[in-house]
Amino acid sequence: MGTICAVDDAKCSSRAGAIPARRGPAVGLKGLFRQVIAWIVEREDKRLSRIALAELTDDQLADIGVTPLEARIEAARPFWN
Repeated sequence: MGTICAVDDAKCSSRAGAIPARRGPAVGLKGLFRQVIAWIVEREDKRLSRIALAELTDDQLADIGVTPLEARIEAARPFWN
């Protein structure tokens, strides 16, 4: 019985009796699903960061080198930007 290779078909095909893993639509959908989840997580991180920025005091903003106006502008941006 041959070995099923799922990671690197180039290495796998060089071995005697290796059976390359099948690539189908499910593999593409898994990749797309991962990209969508990564996009959602990134946008949620931005949203939470902007909420935290909006809650900082003027002294805290001065400590990080941001003016209150810059903080308000950044906090008002929509999450998809």
